[in-house]
Amino acid sequence: MPNYITRIELKSATQKDYIKLEEEMQKASFKLDRPEPTLGRKKIAVPAARQFNYNGNHSLLEVTGAAERAARKTGKRYSFTVIKERKTFAH
Repeated sequence: MPNYITRIELKSATQKDYIKLEEEMQKASFKLDRPEPTLGRKKIAVPAARQFNYNGNHSLLEVTGAAERAARKTGKRYSFTVIKERKTFAH
């Protein structure tokens, strides 16, 4: 099955907006690649983007559409990149 890496950045977003994005991406079967970093009980600097993984038998166009729908539901302007990982086989 193909694996896709999707990076989404919301413009002028708050932590609450990114939480909404994560919820919408999870509904679309994406998994958060890097959970938010913490230092003890305190959260440290919030990254300006989130990276998600998707593994499934869908085309690049279908995965891109799902990511766009999830980002749109935040109500923020956004930009994103979807990359289909290439399988490499050892000889």
